[in-house]
Amino acid sequence: MKRFLFSLVGFLLLSNLSSLHAQAPEKEKPVPTTIAELAEELKKVKEEADKAIAEAETAIADAKLGGHNAWMLTSSALVMLMVPGLALFYGGMVQRKNVLATMMESMASLSVVGVFWIICGYGLAFGPSVIQWGDAGLIGWHPKFFFLQGVETGDLLPATSTPVYAHVLFQGMFAIITPALISGAIAERIRFVPFTIFSILWVTIVYCPLAHMVWAFDWFYDKPLDEGLGLGGSAIGLLGKWGALDFAGGTVVHIAAGFAGLACSLALRKRIGYPSQAVRPNSMVLTLLGAGLLWFGWFGFNGGSAVASNFLATSAFAATQAAAAAAGLSWMLVEYLHKGKPTALGLASGIVAGLVAVTPASGYVYIWGGLIIGLIAGVVCYASVQFKTILGYDDSLDAFGVHGVGGFLGAVLTGVFCFYSVNSMGTDGFVTPEATVKKQIAELEKKAEPDRSAGDKANIAKLKDWTPSGQVMIQIKASIFSALFAFVLSYALAIGVQVMTGFNFTTDLNSESEGLDETEHGETGFDFGTTFSSAKSGQPRPAMAPTNKVKGYIIALDGPKQEDVRKAWSEMCQAGKTPPTDDFKKVYPYLTTIDGNKFKFRGGDPNHIKDSLSHLFQKKLNTPVKATVEA
Repeated sequence: MKRFLFSLVGFLLLSNLSSLHAQAPEKEKPVPTTIAELAEELKKVKEEADKAIAEAETAIADAKLGGHNAWMLTSSALVMLMVPGLALFYGGMVQRKNVLATMMESMASLSVVGVFWIICGYGLAFGPSVIQWGDAGLIGWHPKFFFLQGVETGDLLPATSTPVYAHVLFQGMFAIITPALISGAIAERIRFVPFTIFSILWVTIVYCPLAHMVWAFDWFYDKPLDEGLGLGGSAIGLLGKWGALDFAGGTVVHIAAGFAGLACSLALRKRIGYPSQAVRPNSMVLTLLGAGLLWFGWFGFNGGSAVASNFLATSAFAATQAAAAAAGLSWMLVEYLHKGKPTALGLASGIVAGLVAVTPASGYVYIWGGLIIGLIAGVVCYASVQFKTILGYDDSLDAFGVHGVGGFLGAVLTGVFCFYSVNSMGTDGFVTPEATVKKQIAELEKKAEPDRSAGDKANIAKLKDWTPSGQVMIQIKASIFSALFAFVLSYALAIGVQVMTGFNFTTDLNSESEGLDETEHGETGFDFGTTFSSAKSGQPRPAMAPTNKVKGYIIALDGPKQEDVRKAWSEMCQAGKTPPTDDFKKVYPYLTTIDGNKFKFRGGDPNHIKDSLSHLFQKKLNTPVKATVEA
């Protein structure tokens, strides 16, 4: 039989060579006539085939590298677009006098954290572990990451087709946007320079260690931790070794930023009048536009994380889209049932809540899993936002309610809806049928032992240890750790920066009343020319106070509704048959501006004006009124 097959191969080869000879007579070659000549010809054909295969493999590798690099750069650009998106989202939710200051707290992070990331941030997050808990890393470093002077432009992350420079750029965008998220919890009452100091310290002390604990692998070790898996095959951080799944930042970004925002809200004072006086957004147009840009950029946020980990981005894209749409719908629905009207702010908040919740799960779940996560996130995050007024903490723009709660929820639900069949770097979750797990084990075990890779062996062991609640418990453990880690360190850091800056992390009450655009930056985000101001101070002038020599103060009214106060004051200022009362005459000459239930004065005796103001509105509204001097 062997002789027959050998003869057949020889015959076919001779036929082929004869045909080639006939087609190209100018390159006449002698036809092999002996076994030795035939073997020599076969050897040459094999060498040419091996060379062609090698060239094809090189071309495929180059194309793969180029494709990965192009997508990583595109994803980095998409995530960068999220920063102005966040600035618009937050800017539309604050009062007009604070729009520019609020947007600056996000936009400045591009420069401040961007420079820090190149100097040392990337090395702290992804370098070899230098501080460990047992065999698990808490933070990384290597001298070559100082200004990235030891990284060459052509270096690749081991086990991926991603250039290190591309990974630095992409991960830097995550580090930039995370402290910007925190600003939403303490907006309208913090000063710019202290917040900038806080941001740098927070990225160093909180963000970089968490990123290392979750996302760092042995990319930059001299030899792999597991020879079978090779460099880049073993997690080196604490949460990574626990087996926690966080595809794009549920623990590192959203839980960390949300609970840091809550800590800062508790460590720093509340806004003037909160919670008795509602603060109305200045522009839902800006907020909706910002939400749209966040949604668009989030495809890079989640999809780029797929390629950085050498996975396909398709499932991440699909799950992201499904979750955002579902959460926007569920938020509007529960808001309609609760308040009778769906709002633009509710739609925008719901979209962001869905994006937050699906972030840790996007690369591990099917599209229907993302849809369910989004539906749940819209309801849960809506409820958490409603509870803030009951509990009394001043989370200005719901950073904790959306990012902290949404991130925690999404991290836990990742353990419910994850599937090994979506991503082999993950595992099967609570909803996976046991029969599916057994089938996957059987398919992996079909490979003969010599052909079975170290990764296959590790996956077999992982699947054999599977229990329905196993990954859920790991996710809960990792989420609690991240929340406590971020909350405790952020609370201490907020107090530390407050003391370090002479208790000026929060602005003074007078500046808050005037607006942070003017007091922090000397310019305005929206100037429609509706207020007459002094050239030097930018403050409205009262009728009887010197221009700049008298310190302003605020008197807040508690009791009546803002709408009733505005209507009553408007009526009192109209000309009529009845002359103004004595109380009105005592109040009016020193009044500069009114904001809801807050009256700002310059000059006069604050205690006398307080008594006159309360008497004035008690008589007008026939209701108890309490006046308080706030500054």
